[in-house]
Amino acid sequence: MSEGQPQGVVKGIEETIKRIIGERELRGAAKKVFLAFAIAFAFIEIFYLMYFGAMLHKMIEAVGVDIPNFYQYPEFLYQKFPAKAVILAIITSMAMLLYPISRARGPYDRVPFYDYIIAAIAFIAPLYIVYLYVQFKTVEVAFAGEIGVHHLVIVITILLVIAEATRRALGKILPLIMLVFVAYAFYFAWTYSPPGKEGIQVFGRLLKSIISQNQGILGTAFEVMVTYVFMFLFLSSFLDKLGVGRFITDLMLYLFGRRPGGPAKASVVSSAMMGTISGSSVANVLTTGTFTIPAMKRAGFPPEVAGAIEPVASTGGQLMPPIMGAAAFIMAEFIGVPYSTIVIAAALPAILYFYSIYVFVDKETRKRGLRGLEEVPQVELRRIYYLLPIPLILVALLVLPPQHAAMAGVLATVIVAIIDLPTLSRPVKAALLGGLLTIFAYMFLVVEWGSALTAALARSLLATGGLSILLVILAAVAVKGVKPVARAVVEAMEATLKNSIPVFLAASTASVIQSMITFTLLHQTLGQILLELSMGILPLLLILTGVFSIILGMGVPTTANYIITATILAPTLVGFLIDNLGYLDFQAKMASHMFVFYYGILADITPPVALAAFVGAVLAGADFWRTAINATIFGFAKYILPFIFVFSPVILLVTVDEWNAENIARLLYTVGAVLLIIHAASTGFTGWANAPIKSKPVRAILVVLAILSVTLHPVPLALTLVTLVAVSIAVRRGLL
Repeated sequence: MSEGQPQGVVKGIEETIKRIIGERELRGAAKKVFLAFAIAFAFIEIFYLMYFGAMLHKMIEAVGVDIPNFYQYPEFLYQKFPAKAVILAIITSMAMLLYPISRARGPYDRVPFYDYIIAAIAFIAPLYIVYLYVQFKTVEVAFAGEIGVHHLVIVITILLVIAEATRRALGKILPLIMLVFVAYAFYFAWTYSPPGKEGIQVFGRLLKSIISQNQGILGTAFEVMVTYVFMFLFLSSFLDKLGVGRFITDLMLYLFGRRPGGPAKASVVSSAMMGTISGSSVANVLTTGTFTIPAMKRAGFPPEVAGAIEPVASTGGQLMPPIMGAAAFIMAEFIGVPYSTIVIAAALPAILYFYSIYVFVDKETRKRGLRGLEEVPQVELRRIYYLLPIPLILVALLVLPPQHAAMAGVLATVIVAIIDLPTLSRPVKAALLGGLLTIFAYMFLVVEWGSALTAALARSLLATGGLSILLVILAAVAVKGVKPVARAVVEAMEATLKNSIPVFLAASTASVIQSMITFTLLHQTLGQILLELSMGILPLLLILTGVFSIILGMGVPTTANYIITATILAPTLVGFLIDNLGYLDFQAKMASHMFVFYYGILADITPPVALAAFVGAVLAGADFWRTAINATIFGFAKYILPFIFVFSPVILLVTVDEWNAENIARLLYTVGAVLLIIHAASTGFTGWANAPIKSKPVRAILVVLAILSVTLHPVPLALTLVTLVAVSIAVRRGLL
């Protein structure tokens, strides 16, 4: 919280955040239990599921020390599938402790006895999958023969446990959707099952689709969570608890705060940078909004405008590389490309999106004649090394798998936090900073000279990164000055489990929905309905796809929304682009999946639900509807960019096989068209073109022309350009 805010305001904002999230403030035995599970959660993820234990073992073995293959024990953890079940057991059980059965019943800081019982059931139920693995070595065998009543009861129990945990963490909508699809799948199996053993086998296939290795609760989406997303949540917690996130926000307010509309512009830039940390729109609003929204109000922005700018910027966090949120990792799996490909594809659209917000904010500022802040946070620029973990991750993503790049970022974050300790001598700090810069140089060498050094880099960097966390904690015992960092490391582990619960549950629940849709062939039926409604007209098909994506995303996390839309809507759009426009398979997939990904995120700022806008309105003390409408206006670019993906996939960069003169010209034309659309729309919506535009019909014409230009056809673009220039001249001469 900024230093200028009174203690009462700070406490009020903290209470508001607590009410929005609905978490308990765990104390006593519950806090100790949660922390113990948080450490176990991190240990299983890092040393088993990501094989960092194997890397560490190889490093120790390489220097001549003979130790047991500890990373292989116990065997059921070393095997990834049953280890995922253990992770699910931790997630579901801790959700019962962290979230009350009803937010209206409180108090949030006391865990009643029945929640301990429910948590125990929630922990034991998913372990049935481990039992099946130990007994049969594969879950599928358990459902290949006779299906007993106990199989059915246990599977339904697991589903109910996940549904209840999801309801507590994310609300009623997502688990209700899951249970409806599960009920329909059982009805489908009952209705279309032949009598006798063949009918039993149908139910066996249904149960397998719920808890098998590649589908259901532990399917592809959950696989992505434990393999990639955990490490970035881990990194996010370290960046937050060790002060990097706060430094970014303070730095942006320091740089922009005194300028006209400075707090709003600082919100845009800091949200873009914080998006590289959290990848969650609501989390970004709660993180940066607590600083920027009060600052915007002090600078003169009305509450409904201040509360709208932050959510619009924060929703861009999931679009901004290098860390785009869990859905982007799942997209990489669905399309079948490395995550780095998604990062490259998303880079230019994300830059254009944040540029659009900046333009809207600048025009709004000039229209209102606002000034900047008189007082801004004091930032020691010598601490700029706090930003080093972010470029390090960017470089690491070029040469390492995503989860390994995240661990490199964790290592860098711990180092910069230790460097900042006042108790350490300058030579020690210089040595640590020199080591961090050496890592940078080493990575550049890998990029320049190929993959020969990559394996050695991964082993040394990652094992050292994982080990450094433990060493810092141990160092706190002997070195008094390191205790603040050690305490932050423990808090980061606890925060990682808290942040993982809603994301992992969303992925598991949505994966069940996906499996049920596939099992019942609903994706084919719904896709055909979509094609019939659009009558084969591409713009209409895109509009319907966008509307359905927003509807499916109302009150549903982006991860779950993307999984559902990628199953139902994206394949239909892919087939249309290939069959009617002659797109290559990869071009069609990338454009279609990015389309539904963007529109799924838009649900966070689009009324009537607009969860991110709701949080912004609460923090600003503003009317929700006015805030949500303003958020929709300021986020205009996010509504039109998906259409650009389809009409000109070249903007995604990775869809181009060869960068010849023709493709470069097409890219320049596309970017120029988007910039024209942004300036025309922002002028129309804000009514500002270096002076106020008094004519509302003229403003409406500019907005309509900007919308029509998304097809990138030369005629509407030319009309938009001529109109924008004419309006600017007329306003300057006082004719409008």
